[in-house]
Amino acid sequence: MRDFTEGRIARQVIDFTMPIMLGNVLMSAYGIINLIWVGRLLGHKAVAAVAACLPIIMLMPAFLIGLGMATNVLIAQAFGRRDHAMLRKILSNSFFSSILFCLLISLLGLLFRHQLLQWVHAPAEIYDMALSYLTIMMAMMVFHFYVNWMNGMLRGLGDATTVVKILLMLAVLNIVLVPLFIRGIGPLPPLGVAGAAWGSGVAAVLTCVMGYVYLLRFNPYINVRQWDYSLDWNIIREVFVIGVPASLQMIVVSLAGVVIVSLVNRYGTAVTAAFGIGMQVDMLMTIPFISIGIAATTISGQNLGAGKLERVFQTTKISVCFGLLVGLVCTTVLLAFPEQIGGIFLKASAESALVKQYVRGYYRWLAFIFPCFGVIFAIQGVLRSAGDTMALLTLSFIAMFMIRIPLAYGLAGPGGFQHNGIWMAMLASSALAVVLNWLYYRKGPWKKKRLLGK
Repeated sequence: MRDFTEGRIARQVIDFTMPIMLGNVLMSAYGIINLIWVGRLLGHKAVAAVAACLPIIMLMPAFLIGLGMATNVLIAQAFGRRDHAMLRKILSNSFFSSILFCLLISLLGLLFRHQLLQWVHAPAEIYDMALSYLTIMMAMMVFHFYVNWMNGMLRGLGDATTVVKILLMLAVLNIVLVPLFIRGIGPLPPLGVAGAAWGSGVAAVLTCVMGYVYLLRFNPYINVRQWDYSLDWNIIREVFVIGVPASLQMIVVSLAGVVIVSLVNRYGTAVTAAFGIGMQVDMLMTIPFISIGIAATTISGQNLGAGKLERVFQTTKISVCFGLLVGLVCTTVLLAFPEQIGGIFLKASAESALVKQYVRGYYRWLAFIFPCFGVIFAIQGVLRSAGDTMALLTLSFIAMFMIRIPLAYGLAGPGGFQHNGIWMAMLASSALAVVLNWLYYRKGPWKKKRLLGK
């Protein structure tokens, strides 16, 4: 656990971002690992099946992740105020309200899984594979949520190192279990695409159990026997007031992704597979920016709780500069090696050569999106630390549904640039989002927000 209300902010931003970045790389690793194993062992149609599910899988847990963000913010501010009694109340009230909500979301995902796949226009030739993958991922969601909740709690307390250990455990288990479930071993039959989901789910179950047992030895706040179980409606209200707009922001982004992938699917499985590879690589490349944003949220949250606003402004400046530097590196790598990156996910064939060409076309435009992310994630991390998530929801809705989607349909429409028009629209909307977020940061009322009556 670390106190960020004193000391050099530049050093704190970098030192805290690096383990968060490593942890997020490990957290994303199971998605990358799944897709690599699926592509290598089963072929490009199986990759397309997983790719068709990705926007849905990102959509369904969005409420839960938003509630986790709210817990992170509340813990960071309470920790900055040295209010340990409030910390124990926040943990109990936020956890049990969130876990019940998780079970509800999982049930809804299972009930409407056919409609969700029809919504993204999953091609008929991959529908059964996509359905089996999606069903298992929805059923196992609660275990992925608990891993995410543990990590959010630890980050709010400034402990990113333990997060790395937990996520390393999750990644290693995925590396071992996913291919076993795909190909089968001993009495376990080959499960194909469904095996990738089973391997990921079993890895999450084992990580939940071992992670909790490990934390009991080192972190006094994780022990459920020491929580304050008195019902506090103010905490629950703040969790949902902060968390629901944060969740809706993610849902807006995910819904936009569903619309975009449904548009992409009109151009055939090769383009869908290239887009799926691009999404997985983008998730990996986006990790540094997400990590900078999380670091900005925790550092700014503790300083807002302590009433040190000038340190918050310094955190923003340093985080944006750091993000821009990382963004330029990502752009350079993706422009230089797009086909080599695409080849990692595919076995050699005539179809895979076509997919790699589409990956090159994808990054001809979207390699330039990452400097935009460097600014957007840093600013949003600071705004989120103040609990100003409604503004972030509004900004995301404008960028996605008022700019990206209409522009994508216009540029990809008859007489347009076909699937390349989609990539152009994604880049243009992100560039405009930079301007919107910066203007709100400069003019918005976020500096005056107070949480839990403090």
